[in-house]
Amino acid sequence: MFELIPEKIDGAVILNLSKSCQHNSSDCSACQDLAVGLHNWLVAHDFRYLVLDLQDEKEVCPGFIEEVLQLWKRMRIPFLFSGVMLKPRKILESYNYHSRYPIFLTPEEAVRNLVQSRVELGAKTEGIDFGVPIPMSRLRQAVRGEGDGEGEAVAEDDVEVDDDSGDAEDE
Repeated sequence: MFELIPEKIDGAVILNLSKSCQHNSSDCSACQDLAVGLHNWLVAHDFRYLVLDLQDEKEVCPGFIEEVLQLWKRMRIPFLFSGVMLKPRKILESYNYHSRYPIFLTPEEAVRNLVQSRVELGAKTEGIDFGVPIPMSRLRQAVRGEGDGEGEAVAEDDVEVDDDSGDAEDE
């Protein structure tokens, strides 16, 4: 299972890809969960960019790359990739990623590009545990129908807590 580990380089926060996914397919549920966690993490820390260092991994799960590209389309912030080998590069090219941003050899080059583009590198870094993988989130569909019918998983944004009882209610 992939992990995304935050690191600070030249004043910017980058995410290093660590470990490798065993599924290596477009419908990888673990990579979908990681993409949900990535989205929640970016929003929670008010990021205006993403630098993702694939660390020259030859085999990067296509499901992960595709989920990140879908996230890029929804968030409308710069998503920069570095350390991209041939197979992941082909996936990026199939989404026409290269027409918007170059692919960088190193995360330092990506950060320089952000600075030159005048992208605000500031983010809420006080809550970031550098060197510790960002948390994953399970997709709602992944939980529906599983287990003993104890309800479904919901994203943090979809939950309202009643201060008197401590119970969570769907909006």
